[in-house]
Amino acid sequence: MEINSIFYGTFHYNYIESGYNEQDFNKVYNNSTISIECCLKLPNENGKFVLELDFETPDKKHKGFISSDLKNIVVNGSDDLFLGIHFKEHLFESSKLVLKGDFVLEINEEMDGYHFFHFKLDIENENVLSILIKENLLRLED
Repeated sequence: MEINSIFYGTFHYNYIESGYNEQDFNKVYNNSTISIECCLKLPNENGKFVLELDFETPDKKHKGFISSDLKNIVVNGSDDLFLGIHFKEHLFESSKLVLKGDFVLEINEEMDGYHFFHFKLDIENENVLSILIKENLLRLED
């Protein structure tokens, strides 16, 4: 399948909390905002709708390229870092499309735990919105 469109943007994320083996949630990272470049391939060469980025945990201990399948909410991404992302809302700021939501991160060496983050994705091209809605990756509120 041919790539439909590639959209570049900036992915801003901040840590919320972690959970391990059904234990109470705790804090393992600081909650400062990290900003990295990313791209959305809608779809990619394999027909999947993906977010691609070079992810880094807030403590900089774990880094790696992630290609996360947006239609598969099951955590996916790379050999060491697994990410499940959920778009929750959109708005327009200074002629940019802004997508907001949250994601879960699992780290291969800690497969008994998971980390929750909020994100904001800034994209210069508003055509992303119609593709995300058409593919049921973002729903407009009734």
